[in-house]
Amino acid sequence: MAKVQCYNCKKVTPVVAPGYRCKFCNYPLNKYLEQDEEPQEEIIIEKIKQELPEKPSIHDLYRVDQGKQNVVQADQAVINQLKPDEKLKRTSTGSVILKKNKNPEKDGKIVAGWLVVHTENKLSITYELFEGENIIGRPDGPHHVDIRIEDDEYVSRIHAKITIDKDFLHRFHYKLSDDGSLRNGNPSTNGTYINGISERLSKNKTVFLRDGDTIQVGTTKLVFKNTDEADDDISAVSSVNNTDYTETISIRG
Repeated sequence: MAKVQCYNCKKVTPVVAPGYRCKFCNYPLNKYLEQDEEPQEEIIIEKIKQELPEKPSIHDLYRVDQGKQNVVQADQAVINQLKPDEKLKRTSTGSVILKKNKNPEKDGKIVAGWLVVHTENKLSITYELFEGENIIGRPDGPHHVDIRIEDDEYVSRIHAKITIDKDFLHRFHYKLSDDGSLRNGNPSTNGTYINGISERLSKNKTVFLRDGDTIQVGTTKLVFKNTDEADDDISAVSSVNNTDYTETISIRG
């Protein structure tokens, strides 16, 4: 809090943004103060309000905040939008949202891998994968989705799935499909793509995922990490953030 001698009543008075007036005589003193006396957090908050849409999403907040000087304030704007099953963490490569799978069928199971959002101008989000079916989709209805892709209108409600099973040596195997088996036989509307290849995954094809593969659903790109190459969700996202983005396949609605 700045204190100055009032140029009107000559008393020493505290002045606080945004009024910058003398506490005793209400004389305006803002033009006599150095510009950097204004608290930096208030400047950042005001800029955030001006640049955000009326109903900001997590990714809107991140896009605006990532260029701000105050990292703590940038994270706080995102934290205020988090859901109960989401947690924000800082890593050496930036901020990341960790999403927990709330499906009771997965409760107590060992995490078998991760999907990490790796899309330009989007905040990193990690999703846990478990043995069995892991459904990818848009969670705007009563249907169950394990990998909940929000803020992407091109993602179908039930879009694709990753099926994980073990062989006789207890090694995990990861299979990606967009076969419509959970959509009355209809594959996703806008397709599922692998590693920037423009040909969508066909209904009758299953892909065995390898560590580092990029899956595109809608306009969202997710990098797959297995438990052989990453020890936990933080190491998974740190590894992904140190890699280049794959080409984004254009989706025509």
